[in-house]
Amino acid sequence: MQVSKTLDYAVRCLSYMASSKNENITIKLVAESQHIPSSYLAKIMRKLVERGILVSSSGPNGGYFFKKDPKEISLKEVYDAIEGDMQLVDCMDGDQICELFKSCNQRSIWDHLQLNTLEFLSNISVLDLADGNFEN
Repeated sequence: MQVSKTLDYAVRCLSYMASSKNENITIKLVAESQHIPSSYLAKIMRKLVERGILVSSSGPNGGYFFKKDPKEISLKEVYDAIEGDMQLVDCMDGDQICELFKSCNQRSIWDHLQLNTLEFLSNISVLDLADGNFEN
């Protein structure tokens, strides 16, 4: 399993924003401080705005702002915004039933891993990450 570059950048961006004292967070500021290509970051920010995590404002004092308190935004919410629903293996798709569903001895392991991962991400907020306050 590997975290996508897009998710990594999104989490880095949000963590930076949560710890920043700067009220005017621009793509340029985040891109330079976090070493993320501006054009790539713009696409990520657009997704985060569409999913209701951030709000954008234009003009001389424009930039990006949290729509709600960073302590109320879980990493699961960020994951969902960037990656969509978690599906560790193809047969975990709720819309399809694998022909081996009843006899599969792996299904419960992948299901358990997925549920535990989602629970873990649900219990860490963007602010926790920015402050380094989360349980291992």
